[in-house]
Amino acid sequence: MESMERVIVTVNMEFRGRSPARELFEDAGFEVLAQRGSPGWPDEETRGKLAGVDAIIAGAENFNSRTMANADRLRIIARNGVGYDKVNLDLCTERGVVVTNTPGAMADAVADHAIALLLSMVRHIVGGDRAVKEGDYLVPIGEDLAAMTLGLVGCGHIGAETARRARAFKMRVLVCDPWAQPSRIQELGASLVSLEELQRQADVISLHLPLTEESISMVNAGFLSSMKPGSFLVNTARGGLVDEAALIEALQSGHLAGAGLDCQATEPPEGVSLELVRLPNVVAMPHSASNTITARERMSRVAAQSIVDCLRGRRPEFVVNPAVLDKLDLE
Repeated sequence: MESMERVIVTVNMEFRGRSPARELFEDAGFEVLAQRGSPGWPDEETRGKLAGVDAIIAGAENFNSRTMANADRLRIIARNGVGYDKVNLDLCTERGVVVTNTPGAMADAVADHAIALLLSMVRHIVGGDRAVKEGDYLVPIGEDLAAMTLGLVGCGHIGAETARRARAFKMRVLVCDPWAQPSRIQELGASLVSLEELQRQADVISLHLPLTEESISMVNAGFLSSMKPGSFLVNTARGGLVDEAALIEALQSGHLAGAGLDCQATEPPEGVSLELVRLPNVVAMPHSASNTITARERMSRVAAQSIVDCLRGRRPEFVVNPAVLDKLDLE
């Protein structure tokens, strides 16, 4: 008799008193093991969890040769999110493990967050709140978003939703994305430009691209010095996109007016990351842009469906290592 497929879930699946992901698994006849990850997602903990498991809905774990050493039955890693920079795709492909993500599921939540960070900086929300509570009633001066230009580096699902929100605030929107279709950018009411042109004109640059070997620390001293004096940086993507020491220098020198950072190179922040988030002209959050009830419920449902499809011999919709499909007999 064949053993029941086992699925481990290391993220929250319960929303509004129900769990659509668990319901999908139970309907498919899977055994579900809910084991939330510890802070920092220790590699040794991940290594232990993967033994005897067919699938995992994954949070921020590392998937590498060390953590996957005991993954004797693993067939799919379903990332509960869009980023997969902590997954060794080549290793997974070699071992026949499908890797999926949930593009678009969090787009509204993260786009909301990007605009919230922008407003917090431009209208001095955090500092103003603190001052009033401390009895200091000096009134800060900000700027209308309608008088500002937003530059988006990357314009996938999240970038597009950020553009729509910015246009609702009557902002001018510029986009730098070599893979974007000009017609799609035009539909958003934005303009497709080079990175150099975006840096020269944007009052705010918002990052919406994945962390890859090519994009690590792309926002370096040269990038920052090319930004418009007095402009702002928003990062709701990955902390590793930014050379944090260079950003500290740009903020302290006054070349940049502020930075809104949902993510840091080291999470929780320590060392240079901690020095950065403690600056008075930085608004920092604990990588929470996608952490809304609606987004998380949608993400868990998409991730769960990917697992059901894969374990039932069907090709999941959002495979990020498509080369693995040549190794597998999926419909």
